Amino acid sequence: MSAPSTPNAASEFARGLAGIVAGRTAICSLDGDLRYRGYSIEPLALAGNFEEVAYLLLYGELPTAAELAAFSGRVNAAARSLDPAVTDALERLAVSAPHASPMDALRTGVSMLGQVEGDNLPGSREQLLAQAEKLLGQVPAVLAAWMDLSAGRRIGPWPEGSIAKALLERLTGHVPSKEHVAIFGTTLVLYAEHEFNASTFTARTVVSTGSDMHSGITAAIGALKGPLHGGANEKVLEVLTHIGSADRAEPWVHEQFAAKRVVMGFGHRVYKDGDVRAKLLGRMCREMVRGTAGEAIEDLAERVERLMLSAKSLKPNLDWPAARVYHALGLPVQVFTPIFVVARMSGWTAHIIEQIGDNRLIRPLSLYSGPQPRDYRPLATRG
Repeated sequence: MSAPSTPNAASEFARGLAGIVAGRTAICSLDGDLRYRGYSIEPLALAGNFEEVAYLLLYGELPTAAELAAFSGRVNAAARSLDPAVTDALERLAVSAPHASPMDALRTGVSMLGQVEGDNLPGSREQLLAQAEKLLGQVPAVLAAWMDLSAGRRIGPWPEGSIAKALLERLTGHVPSKEHVAIFGTTLVLYAEHEFNASTFTARTVVSTGSDMHSGITAAIGALKGPLHGGANEKVLEVLTHIGSADRAEPWVHEQFAAKRVVMGFGHRVYKDGDVRAKLLGRMCREMVRGTAGEAIEDLAERVERLMLSAKSLKPNLDWPAARVYHALGLPVQVFTPIFVVARMSGWTAHIIEQIGDNRLIRPLSLYSGPQPRDYRPLATRG
């Protein structure tokens, strides 16, 4: 058992562990430029091949054409083979709670997948990699299944093609254009991994106890659900919809400042000079909607960005353009954060494998701030 905090413990602490280095990782770095396994995010994002990036995060190297084809085949096979026990349970949940959050459905679905797989303790590295590959396919399939079931539809078949193409087709109900698949794939790449964020650290903490991969992923989904983490992209669209037009941006922003409210989609705990992912995706979003009705939202977003920068020196994070991209693609707002789960499955599983491979129980100390020592009084003497 770890030693408890004592009067000699440090009198200073970092709220939210801000600035605290809690471990090592070879998966991702944020020092000056976001890099996955040493590769800068920009060429990876522009390529928009999520399976290629998932392979890189899990195996440490970019795949050959043959390796990528085999990897994609295994992932797609997993998407097409959800156990009936899981889909039957989801169907019953959809009947009793059709308006439940898709994030809750994903969390429950992954937990059930763990039971079906008999995942109790971490296996070998090879077994963990096989589990990761299956989850990469199963999680988007669970999301699509839930959206069908909660709408009263039968579960549709999983389409051919990449995860980006298949999931976009399942969620929108039509075959997407190559351009839409490309930018959707880019969002998956940008959301795939981001070092020791709250959900990733949660996953690592869970498996540091000797627990299994599915337990770590279930906990990570719970962490991502919060509006200060993954749920922020859904709030962004709510903000833009509420403001309505560029001419209303300035009074709305000043109203938020006066009420000391957080404006979702701006600022980042790590990036102080702006989120490189937001810069990349913001440019792509503007280009995607050029000449369409979507330009009005882009004009509004640009106006809000200028106001936030001039008044608070705050720049957008990834959630700001991602919400606009998903809206332009015709995706319902309730799947914005679940799509984040689909993408981050690659990073989470990579971190879980890394933690298990060189493990030490994650157990920080706390600084006690409660009552001073006092004597226990029997119940009969407490008035």
